[in-house]
Amino acid sequence: MKRIVTFGEIMIRFSPPGLNRLIQSLPGPIEASYGGAEANAAVQIAMLGGDVNFVTALPRGAVADSCLNYLKGLGVNIDSVIRSNVGSMGSYYLETGANQRPSVVEYHRNGSAVSLLPSNSYDWNKILASAEWLLISGVTPAISETAAKATSNAIDTAKVLGVKVCFDLNYRMKLWRWDPAHTSIQLAGRIMPECIRKSDLVIGNEQVFTSVLGISPKTKSRDLTKRSAALAAEIIKSFPNLSFIALNMREILSATHNRFGVIFYDKAKDICYAAPSSKGGYNPYDIGNIVDRVGGGDALAGALLYGMCNLDTFDYKDVAEFAAAAACLSHSIVGDFNFVNKQEIENLLTGNSLGGVVR
Repeated sequence: MKRIVTFGEIMIRFSPPGLNRLIQSLPGPIEASYGGAEANAAVQIAMLGGDVNFVTALPRGAVADSCLNYLKGLGVNIDSVIRSNVGSMGSYYLETGANQRPSVVEYHRNGSAVSLLPSNSYDWNKILASAEWLLISGVTPAISETAAKATSNAIDTAKVLGVKVCFDLNYRMKLWRWDPAHTSIQLAGRIMPECIRKSDLVIGNEQVFTSVLGISPKTKSRDLTKRSAALAAEIIKSFPNLSFIALNMREILSATHNRFGVIFYDKAKDICYAAPSSKGGYNPYDIGNIVDRVGGGDALAGALLYGMCNLDTFDYKDVAEFAAAAACLSHSIVGDFNFVNKQEIENLLTGNSLGGVVR
């Protein structure tokens, strides 16, 4: 079985019950769970039966112990996690939005173990030996300069070892604050291209490519598939090293109503695959009652790499359809992790998952 390595920070997620705001709920009960981009992707891969190794740094203590036990119980390999004597476990607070009120995230990540641990603490040669893919998102280098150096070291080692790299842009405006000489968007625009230039697959959306990287489609067409094909062409001009591009096609109608799909570009064949599709055209999932959208893009990334590791049973169109379906279903699950298995995704793909009762 081909192995996937993901690297990033896992945090404690604190959420008020239901749709409450923090000001309504504190002091009082609050729900705690775990989350973080690369950990979310790792859980999705494990839920699908894939071989995944999650790499992070966590402090010593009972809280981090419980986190690692939880990941291990879900099938995620935690052998490469570093237990640090410095730093804390990061956290974030989430207010879940509804209708025209957006969801709001408040980060508490300064001084976390991942942000402080020296970049040479990770033995990337050992960690990446025999791996097929390395997944890192733009969240990790955004945490601190130290984490950015660790990201660069991981990607450089992967290239030397022949491990393919997937970089998920995941731009977070509230992060990227570790260089006061640059704004958040300027710093991301300086560091992210360095990661993409050494990657084989990049995941992102038009807004981030345009606002952070200055890449936009050379068309005024409102047809999403045409715009995506034009955007992919411009991305390849800027980053000819890329073999694949996955465009997250989220349309936000409200906090609780999105349309969602994926455009997957294969450079070798110069083809864009739209998913979900019907009668040969793009037909996005209409998600009209979102339970929790946090982690949807990570479910996409995890399912995408699972498919890329199983090209004996998937072709690239299948990979796109499978990843889009996984991300769609993640909107029905509370929490960062997408507790959805392969059979449930296949049920959606074959039209056998319409929200009824399975008896």
